[in-house]
Amino acid sequence: MKKNLLLVWIVAACQLTVSQAQSTLNYPGRYMGREEVKLFTAPNGAVADVGFAKILQLIYPQPTIEKTAEGIWVIGGYSIANFVVIETDEGLIVIDTGDSEEEGKKIREVIRENISKKPIIAAIYTHSHYCLGTGALVDDPKTAIIIGHKKLNETVQTALNAGGAIAAIPELGPVLSARKAIQFNNFLPDTGEDGLLGGRIRDKKNAYLPANKVVENEEIVKIGGMDFQFFTEYKSDDYNLTIWLPKQKVVINNFYWPGIPNLYSIRGASYRDPTEWRDGLQVMRDLKPEKMVNTHARTVSGAKEVFEAISHYMDMVTLVYDQSLRGVLHGLGPDELRYFVYLPKHLADFPNNAQAYGEVPWFTPAAFYHQMGWFDRDVSTLQKLPPVEEAQRTVALMGGRKKVLQAAKTSFGKRELAWAAQLGNYLFTIDPKDAETRKLLADVYRTMGQSSLSMIGRTFFLSEARALEGKEQLPRVVPPKPENIAGKPTFFVDMFRVRIDPRKSENTEKMLVFNFSNGTTAGLHVRKGIAEFVPNPASHYRPADITAIVEVNTWAELYLNSTTVEEASKSGGVKMTKGSVEDLKAVIDLFDKFDPVKNYTIPITDSDF
Repeated sequence: MKKNLLLVWIVAACQLTVSQAQSTLNYPGRYMGREEVKLFTAPNGAVADVGFAKILQLIYPQPTIEKTAEGIWVIGGYSIANFVVIETDEGLIVIDTGDSEEEGKKIREVIRENISKKPIIAAIYTHSHYCLGTGALVDDPKTAIIIGHKKLNETVQTALNAGGAIAAIPELGPVLSARKAIQFNNFLPDTGEDGLLGGRIRDKKNAYLPANKVVENEEIVKIGGMDFQFFTEYKSDDYNLTIWLPKQKVVINNFYWPGIPNLYSIRGASYRDPTEWRDGLQVMRDLKPEKMVNTHARTVSGAKEVFEAISHYMDMVTLVYDQSLRGVLHGLGPDELRYFVYLPKHLADFPNNAQAYGEVPWFTPAAFYHQMGWFDRDVSTLQKLPPVEEAQRTVALMGGRKKVLQAAKTSFGKRELAWAAQLGNYLFTIDPKDAETRKLLADVYRTMGQSSLSMIGRTFFLSEARALEGKEQLPRVVPPKPENIAGKPTFFVDMFRVRIDPRKSENTEKMLVFNFSNGTTAGLHVRKGIAEFVPNPASHYRPADITAIVEVNTWAELYLNSTTVEEASKSGGVKMTKGSVEDLKAVIDLFDKFDPVKNYTIPITDSDF
């Protein structure tokens, strides 16, 4: 009897705990007509939440050259990231070099005209995102000291192969590149209500110089007669170097941003561990700097001001992460976690904790998925209906298309934007070419974008709205450049394997060997539904059925489907050494073909989607 009473008490206590947890959910009032949203119009005509005007105080919105300390300058407003210039007796050291050769050239001119004509003898990379202008910046690329994290060269090369997006799974780089293009304003105009706010990153020629001096954690390196100490142990959104100048008491970093840390990026990224971000901030705090120079935010000056800035920022990271875990312990799933975390006023009001880049409801599910995976303990989702059928059945239950569309319009009129978007999306899922639905969703998403607290949210919402209106085409993938494929043909043989169609290939077993014109060799063993990458065909257990000598540029064209096997054979780009052209074509046809005409997330209204 006592055991039964104890069991009843435990069940009741657990139910009470979950009920209390759910009752404290922070309702998404901004997107459901329950909060006043104030807008402003930027000088370029862009309409956005008034909070964006305050964010301009946290960055360098206009080209700026700021002398931070004796011999140390910050160049802001010329790029999406800041540059730091340090003058030594022997020459100049530049920290971060931009995202293209063009930016490297521009910053070199700025330095020459405004800071010093001394030679630029070294470059230091805080992380892999802004290191592509170096060759155009330093005086002598052959002798310049290039300092980076031990993982930097590998990270940059993977990103370049993927088209510019860092991918933990290289095969998915083209998808991440497409989403990165949306995030960084590539589908928004320069002016007008949809005008961009923030920087635009485009794929341009790079002048990357690999790091030739890899530093260890706490290592001190003398450059130009000056001591630099490097901290490498913790990550933010990437493998970082935090740079400490002990004599000047200046710390240079990529942990402190103009807005709450982007603990999850909606463009897609591998898990960003908040405890590492927190600990990276703590390293800086404990150095007791008098100046904090940042990759994106304005410099913070004064020992007291730096301490308070780091403490508030670090505590926000800690709170979001720990409260996410608390919610999981209460039994909440990822969707419920979105609105569980309460932000204390002193942290929410701290300017650099503004949800200006990403928003807290996007961050909290990441911890759940990282540990728990996709299953939220709701067994009804174990055998969930496909999205189209779910939408069809839901719309039918609601009374059909007309009623759902009217309900969505009514919700939109009440500024119940999140609900209007969900209703409209049921109809769009059923028929993505429905003109009335597309117009409704475009209006809803534009309003959500203008109401968004964050730059990323605004960009995604507005880009989607413009695509629905036929003003833009958002790519599903951004394929690698032909020169990248030709430069590493065997790497892209490996990437090619995931495009095999198991329905077409389940009765086929063939071993292909590609002997490339640059002297490298790789194989694909097509084996009844899968394609095994074979880096060393000579040692593989199955001998080649089909072999060909392939020009690397022709391989790039085949990979991108800008030529056919027959055309490549006629031009001499493919020369068969075993098997026939028809044999090779039969196997290549088992793989998905990249079709630029259908490479969009939202079909244009007159397409055959």
